[in-house]
Amino acid sequence: MPTRFEIGNEHEVERGWEYEVTRHAGDATAHTVRLDWRDHDHWSGGSAPPSRVIAAVLDALADAIEQGARTPEPLPEQFDASTVRRWTPGLDESVRDRLSAVG
Repeated sequence: MPTRFEIGNEHEVERGWEYEVTRHAGDATAHTVRLDWRDHDHWSGGSAPPSRVIAAVLDALADAIEQGARTPEPLPEQFDASTVRRWTPGLDESVRDRLSAVG
């Protein structure tokens, strides 16, 4: 079954946002993913809502998993969006392409 992520509630936290995320890939698993304001600005220049940025990061992660990227299995219950960079070569470009394609 292909990996996909469902984004739930957003919570403002110090220096960013946290998202309740469900990974669907066979069995569903719950995760908390943090997006720091610096990474939000790095990927979107501050022009996209944080929810769009985290969606782009998770979509890029799902594609990378499907293409055989070396991600930890199972994914940690909590991780930061910037950590996905270490798991996914070319993440920055992929996220920016996804954000520019949408608007």
